[in-house]
Order: sequence, then C-alpha cells, then structure tokens
Amino acid sequence: MIDQASEQIQKLVHKIKNDEGIHEELPGGSLIHLDRPMPFICIYRFPKEEKKTPEATLLSTQVAYLYLRDKDTPLIKDFLCDLAESMQKRFGAFLMLEIWQAQDQKGIELVSADDTNEQFLGTLQKELSQFPLSIVQQVTTTDHFPETNTPLLPRHMLKEETVRALGMQLSPFYWNNENKRLYPMIYRQFRKELSVALRKFFYDFVRVQTRMEVAHYNSLGRQKVGDVAWKIDQELVKIGNTFDFLLLTSVVNHNEAWEEFRRGGFNQQPTFLYRLIPVDPELLKRRLYQVPIEELDDPTLAFIFRDKRRELDRMLNMLEERNTRDFHLSSIQVFGGVEEELLAKANQILDYQVEEKEEDEDEEPQATERISTEEFVALARQEISWMQQQYKPLDATVTIRNDITGLMVSRGQLLVGSGFTTTRKRADALIQHEVGTHVLTYYNGKAQPLQQMYVGSPGYEDLQEGLAVLAEYLVGGLTLSRLRTLAGRVVAVDCMLHNADFSETFHVLHRDKGFTAYTAYGITERVYRGGGMTKDAVYLRGLLHLLDHLAQGNELQPLLIGKIRQDYLPIIDELIQRKILKPAPIVPRYFSNPVSMERLRRLQTKTDVLSLLN
Repeated sequence: MIDQASEQIQKLVHKIKNDEGIHEELPGGSLIHLDRPMPFICIYRFPKEEKKTPEATLLSTQVAYLYLRDKDTPLIKDFLCDLAESMQKRFGAFLMLEIWQAQDQKGIELVSADDTNEQFLGTLQKELSQFPLSIVQQVTTTDHFPETNTPLLPRHMLKEETVRALGMQLSPFYWNNENKRLYPMIYRQFRKELSVALRKFFYDFVRVQTRMEVAHYNSLGRQKVGDVAWKIDQELVKIGNTFDFLLLTSVVNHNEAWEEFRRGGFNQQPTFLYRLIPVDPELLKRRLYQVPIEELDDPTLAFIFRDKRRELDRMLNMLEERNTRDFHLSSIQVFGGVEEELLAKANQILDYQVEEKEEDEDEEPQATERISTEEFVALARQEISWMQQQYKPLDATVTIRNDITGLMVSRGQLLVGSGFTTTRKRADALIQHEVGTHVLTYYNGKAQPLQQMYVGSPGYEDLQEGLAVLAEYLVGGLTLSRLRTLAGRVVAVDCMLHNADFSETFHVLHRDKGFTAYTAYGITERVYRGGGMTKDAVYLRGLLHLLDHLAQGNELQPLLIGKIRQDYLPIIDELIQRKILKPAPIVPRYFSNPVSMERLRRLQTKTDVLSLLN
C-alpha cells in the first residue's frame, strides 16, 4: 500500500513537471490540487476526526492547495520536497502558506520565521486590514509557528532564501461555537475577500522573487472550472429560457388600445392585452433555489450566479404581479427608478430648441422619404450576413410579427412589427442599434463558454441601451427627435412613480412637452404596461453613464463582449486573465469607418449629451 502511494506521488510530480494540472486524493484522504504548475501552494492540515472545516474551504479558491490528513503526512512531506525542488529550479523560488484556526487569538496572525518575508507579509497584512468587517482589523505578526503547524519542509530546505514557509492563524469569527454553525453570509464575504488578498500576495511574491512572468494578480487565479460551475450556468439559462420576459410584458393590442384611448378623448385608461404566461412562477422559483451555488469553490462565478438568480426571482415576481400595483415596485428592483440628475437632464433635452420640428420615427406612417417594412428587413439581413463573416455560428433571423410594434431583439433574433417604417436617414442608425449592438453582443456572449454572457447580467440593460444609442450617434443617425423620445420616456417613468395615472402622464408629454398625440401615447403605453415598467428610463441613463465612462479614457470595445453591466468590467477582466473568457469575435461595422472612429475619439473628453447632435 505504501509502495502504491509512493508511486502515486511520483506520478503526480511527473505530471507537474510536464505542465499538467492535478486534482487527486491520496489513500489517507488528503487532497492535492494544482490547476497548473505554480511557485507556491496553500496548505491546510485537518485536525484528527474532523471531516470538514470552514478553514479548508477558504483555500479551495486558490490555484494550488493541499488538504492534509494525518495518515498521509510522510507521503505529503516527500511530495512537498519534490515539488519545492522542482518549482525552485523552474521559477527561482518556492513558497508554502499554511492556514489554521486559532484557539484563543483574536483577528488574524501572520507567522514568519524569516525577516526577509516582511515585505510580503506587509502586502498580505495591508489587504486583510482593508476587509470591511471590524473583527478582522486586528492583523498581527509573529515569528513563532505552533508545534502542530511547524513547516512540513525540512529545515535544510527552508534555510535557503529561495524556499519559504509562512503561516496564517485565523480567529473563527465566522463560526458560532454555541450551535456549531457558520454565519453563512459573513463567511461567504470573507472567503471572497481572502481569495483576492491571497492572490495579490502571491502576485507580489511571484513578481519580485521568481522568474515567472505574470501581467496581473488575476492571472494567478484558477483557470480550470469544475463541472459544478458549468451545470449551474446551464441550469440558470434553462430556467431563464422557460419564459420570455419582454414578450410577456409587452402589449399585444397596441393599435386597438390606441383607437380606444383616442375615441375616449385621451382621458380614459385604455385596455391592454398580454400573452398568456406559459409557466408557474412558484414552481420555477422552487427550481431556481435548488441550484447548488453554495457548492462552488469559485467566489467570482458564485457572485455572477447569485446575481442572476436574484434577478430571475424578481422577474418571476413581476410576472405574478402583472396588471397589479405591485408590478411597478418589483420593476424598480430590476430596472431602477429615476434619479434627480437623470430627470433634470431629460427636461433639459426636452426644453432644447423645442420650436424645431423634426420628423419622429414613432409617428404614424407617412410615405415621404420612408422605406417599407420589407426594405428595412432586407437591410437588417444584410448587416447580419456581414457579421456572419466574422463569426460563422451567428444564426440570427429577422421576422415580421403582427403582435409587436416597432423593433425588438429577443434572444438574438430581430423582431419587426408589421407596418413598421422609418426614414432612410434613420434606417442605418436603427440597424446599428438593434443588429450592430443587441444582436452583436448576444452572439459575442454566446461565443463564450460562460452562458451568462449572452443571457445577460442583472441590470445589463443600462449599458446595452447606452451602447445602442451611442451606435446611432457614431453612424451619424442620432437626431434631436430620438433624444427627445428617450428623455420623454424618463419623464413618463417619473410621472408613473409619482402616482400619475395614464391620462395624466399622456397630457404631460403631449401638452407640456410637445410630443404629438400618437408619440405621447406610445411612450406612455410602454411605461404603464403590466402595471408600471421603469425599464424605459435605462436608455438615457445608460447613454449618460457610457459617456462618462468614455470620457475617463476607457475603451469602447471591451463593453461589447456580451450583455454585461458596466460595474462587471473588473469581473470580466479577471475572467479573461484567468482564461475562462476569451476575446469577442465580432466588432460592429462602424469600427471600420474612419468618420465613426473620429466621432468616438472626440468622446474621450467630457461630453454633454446634447453635443452629440452637432
């Protein structure tokens, strides 16, 4: 048995030398995990008779870790000697960091028997001290290892400056001793923060003491994602695909409702009809919370999945609450409300040169200089064919529908309302809005192994619509009429949130803000559908946030990797560094247009939204 175990260790060392990752259990129950060869490893020794501890799970977020059971100690010592020698030769240095639970110590104590480790301990101490929980603000250092946790490498190896052993003693502030249970939310937060702190610490060590080339601390994160993560990703997508939220909250009798409202002298709430809801929200919620996100050992992916689960939960609430007053309250949770600054900017746009009349694409169809539904569909299909040259799996379709008005992209497919027309001047802008942004980001997301990238992160609509409206500007098709429509939507949402009824909001838009009756009705219908939808405020909000982002010197292209929200960028960057995500395969047509790129360059300085009209 011992010979077999020794042979197993030798095979593991051989794999590491050949750049292979390992995840293997030893005969005594110990576990060795190396995502790939690294000049460091984290270690946790299980106390006797303990099968599972929270301290062990803290380390499973790292790229290289070892769980030691007492029976395997001799084997593990041999393994670590071979590993340290091999990694020292390859990278120039090797580091072991062991973690254990303190018995009576408060806070966190860092242990090092070597003064030369101070600079690295300082990095770790700084990161841990920034953790928001006051209980861990007490971070101390010592040079004394407890007897139960003396370094596993022999002293002659540790005397070399290139092989080091450090320790971290944790006070279990996340554990309730009375009932022997975790405080789960505190533990989850600490685990996430400690994961980043350790990664930064190892980055500092690697950058200064080894020959390994690392561009960013996130490059030291795990690159191999376990089956559990992919199954969770797939299950959340399957649950989300059981219902089409936008279609289920869109009015299907637009023309009839408009006629009813017009005949009533614009003073009576029209009757809205909707598609039948094909799912039971309660059963879907049960399925949603059976998804085992708590089993993940990757805090970043766990955050993404929890975020998505929370959004799906709220959307299912909205379906249950459709046509009730509670609907608009849940809508605020999903799409946000109207901030004072946003409302002020909307009113500024509506007051800007109101005497100038521009043709509004939402007006009732007129023949002059307009293209038919079929012509617009042909142009959209041409744009899709152009994008297919960059990414052959793109299989988007364009369909004319009788049950929608205007344009809508649903799950990467462009839906065009029958009877939709627009001016030739606006056609390219609308195609870049719908196809060059919404369809493009859907398929860029679908090219990623993580399916959440195409179904959309919670709150992605702000950035998505900001990108879409910006695309209109970049191709020279953003008009005052279009900006007024976006601003009118903000005003309408604000009216709804302040308890104005349908007719009152319509008159604010028509009488006070200068919209035609038909356009004012269309805006009001979108806002009052379902019981009150705040989604339409995201168009202008997203554009303003995007302009601020670009003015800070940030690039546009990284935002097109999928359907993400702006504050997800650090997460996306981490996953790219860890090689879980890859570069987006499709770029919009306007990236090859010098005039569009010059317009984009001008946005690198602070830009007021009204200047986009010049």
